[in-house]
Amino acid sequence: MKVVCVLVVLVAMTTAVDLTHKDCGSTAEVTNAFSDDCADPVCKLKKGNTYHINISFKPAADVTAMKASLAGVIAGVPIPFPLPVSDGCVACGGTCPISAGTEVTFTEALKVEPAYPALRLVSRWKLETVGENDHVICVEIPVQIVS
Repeated sequence: MKVVCVLVVLVAMTTAVDLTHKDCGSTAEVTNAFSDDCADPVCKLKKGNTYHINISFKPAADVTAMKASLAGVIAGVPIPFPLPVSDGCVACGGTCPISAGTEVTFTEALKVEPAYPALRLVSRWKLETVGENDHVICVEIPVQIVS
């Protein structure tokens, strides 16, 4: 049984694709952005599907509470997209408080609705401290919505 679990973990680790990303004002050290659901560094999001985006980071200061947000940046204008989990601590595995320098992974599911237009855009992912609006992470990941 242990061998099967190890093999499943190894297969899952080898299927993750590092996503092209740019920092947009994080106070944390962003160590990686990746997805098991994308085949290319610029993720092609097929309408009607759900994609899991993961961003690993090490906060510069202790974090006790965070809120998660997502905006699609189209022609320079950020348009908010709903997230199923807006509590950043829950999206980081329920790990708050997080000590400074401890690496954690923010994981969020992105449902691409059939009504979304097919286009290229930048997805802007943020985790902000509650009450302080400190950008623990702000990461921009280019994506393409396809039919």
